[in-house]
Amino acid sequence: MFKKLVSKYFNSIKDRKFFYSAIILLAIFCSSLGINNFRFDASSETLILDNDVDYQIYEQTNDDFGSSDFLILAIQSSNEIFTLDNLQNLQNLRDKIQVIEGVDSVVSVFDAPILEQPKLSLIKSASNDKYLLEDELNLPLAKQELIDSPIFSELVISKDGKTLAFQINLDGKDNYDQTVIDIRSEIQTFKNFNINLAGPSMIVFDTINFIKNDVITFGTITILVFFIFLYLIFRDFWPVTIILLNALIVMFISIGVMGLMDWPISIVSSNFLALLLITSIAISIHILAKVQTDVDKNISTSKSLSDIFMPCLFTALTTIVGFASLILSDIKPVIDFGKMMSVGVLLNLLSSFVFIPLALELKNIKSITHKNIADFVYNNGYVQSKGFIKKAWIPFLLIFIPLIIYLPTNLKVENKFIDYFNKETEIYKGMETIDKNLGGTTPFDIILSLPEAIEEVDEEDLFFSENSETAKYWWKKDNMDKLQKVQNEVSKIDELGKVLSIANGIELAQNLNNNQPLGDLELAFVRNSLLDSERAQKVLETFIDETEKSTKIFARTIDSSPNLNRNELINSIDKILQKNFEGTEIDYQITGLGVLYNNLLQSLFSSQIKTLSFVLVSIFLMVSFLFRSLLVGFSVMFIPSISVGVVMSSMSILNIPLDIMTITIASICVGMSVDYAIHFAWRYLKENDEKKTLLSAGRAILITGSTIIMGFLVFLFSNFNPTILFGVFSGIAIFFAMFLSIYLLPRILDLQSK
Repeated sequence: MFKKLVSKYFNSIKDRKFFYSAIILLAIFCSSLGINNFRFDASSETLILDNDVDYQIYEQTNDDFGSSDFLILAIQSSNEIFTLDNLQNLQNLRDKIQVIEGVDSVVSVFDAPILEQPKLSLIKSASNDKYLLEDELNLPLAKQELIDSPIFSELVISKDGKTLAFQINLDGKDNYDQTVIDIRSEIQTFKNFNINLAGPSMIVFDTINFIKNDVITFGTITILVFFIFLYLIFRDFWPVTIILLNALIVMFISIGVMGLMDWPISIVSSNFLALLLITSIAISIHILAKVQTDVDKNISTSKSLSDIFMPCLFTALTTIVGFASLILSDIKPVIDFGKMMSVGVLLNLLSSFVFIPLALELKNIKSITHKNIADFVYNNGYVQSKGFIKKAWIPFLLIFIPLIIYLPTNLKVENKFIDYFNKETEIYKGMETIDKNLGGTTPFDIILSLPEAIEEVDEEDLFFSENSETAKYWWKKDNMDKLQKVQNEVSKIDELGKVLSIANGIELAQNLNNNQPLGDLELAFVRNSLLDSERAQKVLETFIDETEKSTKIFARTIDSSPNLNRNELINSIDKILQKNFEGTEIDYQITGLGVLYNNLLQSLFSSQIKTLSFVLVSIFLMVSFLFRSLLVGFSVMFIPSISVGVVMSSMSILNIPLDIMTITIASICVGMSVDYAIHFAWRYLKENDEKKTLLSAGRAILITGSTIIMGFLVFLFSNFNPTILFGVFSGIAIFFAMFLSIYLLPRILDLQSK
């Protein structure tokens, strides 16, 4: 019944060309209404789990201490940088950056008080602070004081004094695209310095821009490569034109739908357009390869289309299941990605069986008049390998399968941001320079909270017994000692660079106090001195909240550290805090964008088992229904399972961690790889002739697989390493799916028929 309806539909296209053409034009018109809303979303919100408790802590931290988002400007010179002329030029740059929209404040050598010209006692130093270019200072002595400073060393000046830095604190808005652009524009005018820019906001900004450039550049190159390669295969411009036009129609309509649904492209879904292009081309090749093969057999186009419809329908459905499994995630960008691709593949199926039949009615395609790729494979390796595969495939699988099951268990998730970028990019060089000289780029915040807030502090009461209410007040010696002890332990972690809190200020005060510890009286003096200075107070507000109940330890990660594992780093910090504060009234929390992003990736990793299980079971049931056989269903599912197992095992052997893109590769590649097995098994079971199957379905598989692999390999030239890795390993998965479908699947099916 269903087959008759399908056949009737394809026959109707001949008589109702204008009707179906109008449907396509209407779809294009409607989707055009959403094109203007199509956008890339580079905000940090796209890297955050829905309902993440840590996100609430992060937001509260920003409310209490101001935004923790910042950029770092690393400045170097071929000559001595700490000269009057250079400092005047850099002060001019600092002033220009300060007024850029999105910038809250800039911390630099010009904001660091010079306290040792002359060096006075702690009490007298409160009125002795001087600043570069504002006061008469000995620059070499000032430089050395900054290098030795527990606060400003590795914050605004490197240990060797050859690199200066601006820490550009941002104002807490969601998107800093224009801010980064404006800062870069100002930097370009200072030609006498080597200036590198980095920081969390720039990482997100550059990531999304690399992705945009990849979409435009590699999209164009990929289409050109596809055109050339497909022409060499088909030897006819018309089928190649049909394939690419259909792909462009699908992409246009899909982009319009995304705009109408307000589904932005995020870092997670950045490969959406590439995957959509690949899936749309794949189904078109299968259709046209079938039609072209049937031309010499005098089989009508409508009959060819009817024959190929069922396997194409199920391959589309299995691909949809692969992408739809991402909806099971807890992460909104991943859920959106799953929706995007599911809708895109569905639109591709509809377009392929409306537009392609219409196009074929306009002009027939030529028969195969040359030796094709399937002939070559059959005559050069396939026949010769049959005997060997018949004997060896079972022992091979008995050895191979345990390996591809075991090896992926060693896979890890890592989010070293510096590894995302090509070494020649500005962001990589900036992060490397800052990691080496200025204490790291990506932040962690440690929040320590006393059990109750002091609404009003009686400074005379600061020196009463520890049982007084002001004992629960950070400016008490006992509490400050605890803070210093924890900070010292945290600072010893190799993967952390600059670690900063009010304890650094106390260390500086101790230096001025002849290296003598500060008691409650001295701490009260330091506090009041800081509050009396407008500059110092502004800095102080970022490290202790207005209730003086909570204080912050700010730490930067050395992203280029070879041993960095952010999840292990967080656990190491937590152990230190637990050791020092467990059983006390002091509460502690670890927060920051690094924590949120780590939560995202860890959640993705843990959900892979759930999503992959869903994909495998769902596709198995669908394939079993298609072939009316559980054994055939099991045989077909063997192919994508091995393909994905090979990919995951390869990553494990090469010690390549899962990242923001490759972490979704398993579910996606199962959905894509199973297509080859379905097409080959469908034709093989119908024709019961190995050679005929290879020259029909096998030809389409070889063309599709080779084309897609070439498309994926184009991304080797990307500046964004996750894109490269996704392309390489997706290509490997497709290769194995193609190879195993042609060489291994017939042997498994033969075994079942005996």
